[in-house]
Amino acid sequence: MELKLFRSNTYAGEKFRDKRNARPLRQISERKEHSVNPFPKRGSGHGIYQYENKYFRYEGQWRNGTKHGHGKLQMADGSYYEGTFSNGEIDGKGMRFFSQTGSKYTGQFVKGELHGRGTMVYTDGSMYEGEWYRNRKHGYGIMKTLGSNSSEVYEGSYDKNMKHGVGTMMYAKKIRSDGCRNGDRYEGMWVNDMREGRGILYSNDGSVYEGNFQGDSFSGRGVMHHISGLIYDGLWVNGFPEIMATKLKISFDNNSEIDKKKKSPKDKTKVSIFQGIGFTVSVECLNESNRVILDQGREIRLTVGFRYYPPVSDNEKEDALFDMIEDDVEEKPIETPFGYSVVPYPITDQINFSVEDIPDDDEQDDPSKSPTDPSQGPTAESGDESSDEKQENTENDKEENSEEKDEEDKAEGDENDESPDMEKENTVPQFPPITTLRTKDGLCKWDDLHLTPAPPKYRPFERMEEQERLKSQSKNRSRSKVDKFRMKKQKALEEKFAKLGEYVLIVEDVTNPPFMNRRLEPDFLLMKLKQPPKEFKRESKKDHPGWDTSSHIKASMRVKEDEMLSKKHLKD
Repeated sequence: MELKLFRSNTYAGEKFRDKRNARPLRQISERKEHSVNPFPKRGSGHGIYQYENKYFRYEGQWRNGTKHGHGKLQMADGSYYEGTFSNGEIDGKGMRFFSQTGSKYTGQFVKGELHGRGTMVYTDGSMYEGEWYRNRKHGYGIMKTLGSNSSEVYEGSYDKNMKHGVGTMMYAKKIRSDGCRNGDRYEGMWVNDMREGRGILYSNDGSVYEGNFQGDSFSGRGVMHHISGLIYDGLWVNGFPEIMATKLKISFDNNSEIDKKKKSPKDKTKVSIFQGIGFTVSVECLNESNRVILDQGREIRLTVGFRYYPPVSDNEKEDALFDMIEDDVEEKPIETPFGYSVVPYPITDQINFSVEDIPDDDEQDDPSKSPTDPSQGPTAESGDESSDEKQENTENDKEENSEEKDEEDKAEGDENDESPDMEKENTVPQFPPITTLRTKDGLCKWDDLHLTPAPPKYRPFERMEEQERLKSQSKNRSRSKVDKFRMKKQKALEEKFAKLGEYVLIVEDVTNPPFMNRRLEPDFLLMKLKQPPKEFKRESKKDHPGWDTSSHIKASMRVKEDEMLSKKHLKD
């Protein structure tokens, strides 16, 4: 039964002896609904009370004229509270729905405020479960923030709605302003919702940082174990190492004492190496001030390149098509600071040459000592001539030269008519390539390096020879006997040693993934492959003496004399 009350208040509730069991006393404020007491001191039970301002409506238990027990307070905007009331106050366990945000809180209340332990479920599905203090997250709690594809979870301490103290964060997929992303996990200290103090960050790629944080980034002393294998231990500023390497620098040693005695070249970007003599390459990690940075585990690759020659083809379609196929198969040219590009050339550290294997200048082709000039000394083919041969008359020399010319022309024809079986027999041995190295204290070193013989059908050499052939044809110049002799001698040497000429040494930072998304600038060095100097061969022969025939003859004669003396004593 409903009765109209004073000031249009409406009472709907229990009656006693056909009379309403309560009457409104006074109303102090519309916002403080608990100040309205429609019940007398001895009134109690279940009732519904509609406030004069029409914004609040209460339905629930009453005791001694105040809301007490379980009840529901409904607001005109759709928000409501349902739970325990105590002496007119929202106090105890209940549920509060916020219509403006769509959030719903379930937990403890004290005097109408979220206070104690409770769970807040937000509109997007995110949820906080933990401790509250006067309507704010405070103390230990777990916050799960839902995203489009994954969730972000924080477990730890809060202070005034902010992460503060010790806590663990599992980051979501979205990229944040601090650079963290899906799978990253942070364990450590927080201050005002930011990482600050000592902590550990486990990145989703496997990298681990342990050290100090400030303003949500690496700052202070810390150690980074990067997934690539690089380790940085030092000071950090604004998320980056205080001192960071920016470039690589080559230190070269050709292991030739004879070459070291000469004056240092003016151009330090060009060095000399020799056939059959190994060389050493060291690489340093430097910063902009050319100071060595003690990087640990940075991966460095060393390669050698030979000048790239573009495809050379005639008007025939087959040759042009062949060149196009070869360009697709071969590696892309590498730009160098020397004005031309290069393609990789094989280099190894697993070749062992003896002193006898190293070619000497006397064994190389010298135009002044070629067979075309009978007044000069011995050639690389004929060796040392005897004194009688040197005194032969001019007619015999001419006959010999004509015979040699016929033989060479015949040999040249045979050389051009080589069968495929002969090419298979003369295949160049392949050696294992060198491996990448990891830096230790900002340094790495390769010892006893050698350029290997060119692999079969090495395109740059073929194209270079083709260009030289076209040039000679354009000038209508035929090959002389000296040229033919040189080509024959050089071809024999190239089956065992690299071709004489210029090569480019390249060192690169191939750390993968790049440390801090940066790679060091590569370094280049121009090397000129030469024949070893005569002094090196002579010095080496002193250290390794050959067969001494006279000493062996003297020893055998002494043995025979001893045998004759012993026989004579036996006869006597």
